[in-house]
Amino acid sequence: MYRIVFASAAALVLALAPQPGSAASFAQRPVTATNPAITLVDGWWEQEHHEQDAPNRYWQLQQQQRERYDRLQAEQYRREQQRRKFDEDDRRALQQQHGILGFQLTIH
Repeated sequence: MYRIVFASAAALVLALAPQPGSAASFAQRPVTATNPAITLVDGWWEQEHHEQDAPNRYWQLQQQQRERYDRLQAEQYRREQQRRKFDEDDRRALQQQHGILGFQLTIH
């Protein structure tokens, strides 16, 4: 029991102790200069939230690119409508199956 407490205390002290070798190496140069395999990217917010930039970029597209964008958007909308129809059909079929078995089930 005492060995576990002593080992935990020693690990805590070592973890909290200043480590002079590591502090100097981080302050000298950026990580990308020492490791070219690391690429800095925007965070998840910057990658996923382009609502403000999107309208401006859309209207700056060439007509051919805008038409392609519109076609892709129409395909996405069509697939979304199909998914909703399939989900509704599945929900109705499940309710009918439960009704046939004598269960009263309401699915939202």
